[in-house]
Amino acid sequence: MPKTILVFTGGGIAAALNATLYGVITEAQKKGYKILGGIEGWQSLLKGGKTTDFSDVDVSILQTHGGTILRSSRVNPLKVEKGMEQLKERIKELSLDGIIAIGGDDTLGAALEVSKTVELSVVGIPKTVDNDLTGTYWCPGFPTAASKIVSITKQTKEDTAYGLKRIFLIETIGMKAGWIPAASCLANPDLIVVPEREVPLDLLLELIEQRYKNNGEYATVVIAEEVRFKGGLKGMADNQPDNFRNESRQNFISIGLREEIKNHLGIYAQCIIPRNYLQSGQPIEIDREFAVKLGQHAVGSISRNETGTMSCIVKKDKSRNEFTVSSVPLTEVAGKENHRVLDETLFDFDNFVVTEKMRDYISSIIGESSSDSAYSGLEKKIIRL
Repeated sequence: MPKTILVFTGGGIAAALNATLYGVITEAQKKGYKILGGIEGWQSLLKGGKTTDFSDVDVSILQTHGGTILRSSRVNPLKVEKGMEQLKERIKELSLDGIIAIGGDDTLGAALEVSKTVELSVVGIPKTVDNDLTGTYWCPGFPTAASKIVSITKQTKEDTAYGLKRIFLIETIGMKAGWIPAASCLANPDLIVVPEREVPLDLLLELIEQRYKNNGEYATVVIAEEVRFKGGLKGMADNQPDNFRNESRQNFISIGLREEIKNHLGIYAQCIIPRNYLQSGQPIEIDREFAVKLGQHAVGSISRNETGTMSCIVKKDKSRNEFTVSSVPLTEVAGKENHRVLDETLFDFDNFVVTEKMRDYISSIIGESSSDSAYSGLEKKIIRL
């Protein structure tokens, strides 16, 4: 008997969301299932929630378009008064046989709890540019964000910072994990500052001045927006409200650091803050390809009546960059205790640089960044004049 499946996207935006939806919808169509799209995440399964029927819709445009056609929200049924009662009523109303939740820790954490309380298949698909979910080699959205930060860093370092003889601070998104700033390693910035540990300001300023002088009066620093400094930064509001997350978060840390550089080193620094640009736009090829495969795999999980699992990306062989899709229990993914963050094997916290292991990880996903050694040689020749 044909199944009825609801798919939705929750949490922040990522370039691979629509590609994931394409994989889900087209695979469900092939199997003759009724496939519904939930508008604005878990909100679609609460009272007054909205859905749209994709069963007979051509969605080919989705695989190459960034963002999510279904929109998103951070609504969590577990945090809504009588949320589970509303959810069960909507499941009955829509005659659902399965739910596919696409999102990060909060969305998938709710999916885990829902899977324990309803008698239908509930599966998840990872999505977060922060790349902080365990159980998958990378999270859809991260490869595109990583590729963009590499491009921004490379162009800023080689062209603008060098040409203008300035320090450039490039501030990236990233809450508790420094995967995106670390990805910039392929562009060889002078320093990378990640949020996993509090940063001694004096040490960072000393290293910035050192790199600036050694380079020939220019430097490039990539810093995560949620970096915390020991003692804080003067004149910098530590937390600012984020209505989308319903919590406080830090914004524009690079501006505070710029002032410290000016006051302590007497050097002018400029800030580049791409923020949501890293989450937007057409996904790069590997991001799109595996987002589609994950969507297809999740429908397969529903067809096998699985529940409480997440479709994931697995590296086939440690020595080769070949990947496949599989499943992992949501119990191994959801919850703060499962957050994937940088440790000493991936990052040198004393010198603000990545390790070779981290560089190998990033390049295994998006490849090495091209370098123009001839142009770099000319720059060095000019600096020596």
